[in-house]
Amino acid sequence: MALQGNYNFKGIEISEAYLQVGRINCFIDFSPNQKLKTEAVYNSDGSLQSEAVYETEWLKAANSSCSVRIYKDKESRDSDPNGQIADFDYQFNSSLAATAKNHVKQAYEALKTNDKYKDYTDV
Repeated sequence: MALQGNYNFKGIEISEAYLQVGRINCFIDFSPNQKLKTEAVYNSDGSLQSEAVYETEWLKAANSSCSVRIYKDKESRDSDPNGQIADFDYQFNSSLAATAKNHVKQAYEALKTNDKYKDYTDV
């Protein structure tokens, strides 16, 4: 799997640039969220009778980072997989749901949400 499209490499337009995901790391993050359990109660004179009670719920999120190798074209990649002309890293929110696509497919879909690569085709 890869993406192919027009890439500007140091001012040179490469019409059939070949972008391939090389490495994916997935990190599970937990962040606290304060959820109201019981609202505050006030007396008729506006003074506080009992404070609001909150409970912490922990939200789980999968965040991934990915490296992408850029080749002049598919033939260049096939002849020398370590001969990329450039590479870059990016991060995206991934899914761990049972129905989610695998992380490689998620990485390519996330890459195509970037305006630079939205017109690239799946190859």
